[in-house]
Amino acid sequence: MEIFGHLEKTVGFAPSWSFGGGTALMLQIDHRESHDIDIFLDDPQILPFLNPQIQDFAMTRRPDEYKTDGTQALKLAFDELGEIDFICSSAILDIASERHDVRGQIVDLETPAEIAAKKVYFRGWNLQPRDMFDLAAIAEHHGDDYLVSALRECGRERCQKALDVVEKVNPKAVETVIGQLLYRDRYSHLVTAAQAITHRILTESLSDKAEHVGSED
Repeated sequence: MEIFGHLEKTVGFAPSWSFGGGTALMLQIDHRESHDIDIFLDDPQILPFLNPQIQDFAMTRRPDEYKTDGTQALKLAFDELGEIDFICSSAILDIASERHDVRGQIVDLETPAEIAAKKVYFRGWNLQPRDMFDLAAIAEHHGDDYLVSALRECGRERCQKALDVVEKVNPKAVETVIGQLLYRDRYSHLVTAAQAITHRILTESLSDKAEHVGSED
């Protein structure tokens, strides 16, 4: 990536980062189209060096919009192409990523388990229909136990907040939003089933059948 090339020239080293979010998940389970890119960094001091608006370095295409909170996140938006989000966040799981070739570049691609855990840990309080679809697709592709094990690492409090959202949101509203996603035909049944599957997974994550390693109680 051009931005990381500039960063390495500026600070003299290549930062540690991983590729996560919906597009990273798409590359692994091919459940829906996604064009936005989520890059996770473990050092917030790196963030200012990634902002082409501040650094004024050359890019093949300049972003059409910039958004940053200055410390934890930077969003670069490209009209008709998508967005790149740089997010300062540590991993949730012990094994959070694996080395993969993505379009000719070897990167740390976050596992579906890590992607799911981050959804619940960081934004479970505002879980969106798209997130429910992604969680349901992971459960279908890898099995319930795989996903439950990952979500238990988020702790009971965060799983409960996510479950509260799933229980309160209108099912028809969820179906309408999911129905607008560019999902693969083989996952079409999840348009109506995603909310129920997410509810089942989160409920199981809160059960006492296994030790909650990441419990916050």
